[in-house]
Amino acid sequence: MRQVESSPPTPAASRRVLPELRDLGIHYGLRALPTDACSAVGAWLGRTMGRRGHPAAEARVRALLPRLRPDLATSDALEAALVRLWENVGRTYAEFSVIHRMLPAGRSRLSDPALLDAVYADDRPLILCFVHLGNWELLGLQMADHPRIHRGRPIVAVTMPPANRAHALIAARQRRVLPVDLVPMDRRIWYTIADRLRRPGGIAWLAADDVVGGRVFAPHFGRRPRIDGNLGKIVRLAAATGARILPIYSERLQGARFVSHLLPVVEVARGRRDEDSIRFDVARIDGLFAPIVQRLVQQWYMAIEFAEDLDDPTDIPCVAGAA
Repeated sequence: MRQVESSPPTPAASRRVLPELRDLGIHYGLRALPTDACSAVGAWLGRTMGRRGHPAAEARVRALLPRLRPDLATSDALEAALVRLWENVGRTYAEFSVIHRMLPAGRSRLSDPALLDAVYADDRPLILCFVHLGNWELLGLQMADHPRIHRGRPIVAVTMPPANRAHALIAARQRRVLPVDLVPMDRRIWYTIADRLRRPGGIAWLAADDVVGGRVFAPHFGRRPRIDGNLGKIVRLAAATGARILPIYSERLQGARFVSHLLPVVEVARGRRDEDSIRFDVARIDGLFAPIVQRLVQQWYMAIEFAEDLDDPTDIPCVAGAA
């Protein structure tokens, strides 16, 4: 039998493999730690490796925070806010390694359990509309870990598979316990979600604050209203399927403890909608999230993605209180 010689790994492949092995090692190291220690290590990684390793993101956050929160405009206040934001980013990534044990340990409570019971008791389609605050992965787990979900109701969520193979493996392993159909983003994703919502009891898990072409579409923060982002698509899905929209978000209280907030259900008119009516409903949902994100901006992951547009700048009054 002819032996086929394998080619030695290229320098590019080696440069890819080593960071992936490092990330796997970090994941399993964090997984072995108690939850509070894991989260604390994540905070340290966020304010050191995360912040230093992403200077462009640091510049974006440094520009955004004083615009949204003039009370953070002084050098000391801004520096403290930047540290807290990067710590939250690091904590959220680290906590993913132990997320399977956080909910059983009671680390996230619901702001209104009766509301969630009532919403899930209704078999009409439902869109869980969230923003990337606190620990949104834990929020998703809490929404899925409900007796009425485990009846076999179809629940779908959109995923963006990481290019890093270690991250993809970690994500797949940690999410495999969820009773959720994770669908990769593609050109037909919105048709797929509409199909699932039309099934009895269909539920979709969708982010309001998506990034398209380097722009964070929501909240708008005084910019021109857009209906081509996720909020516009969420309104269209609700109009087409009769789905209710439940706005939700996670707030980090201290360390690795959270509260999952449920806002009142939003219902939109069914049927074909013109752009003005879609824009009206987008503004309704955007108006719910904007002051919350503004108040908790130091916990908002999308702050590191938010790039100012000189032709369409943010313009919103300050809300009192720090996150």
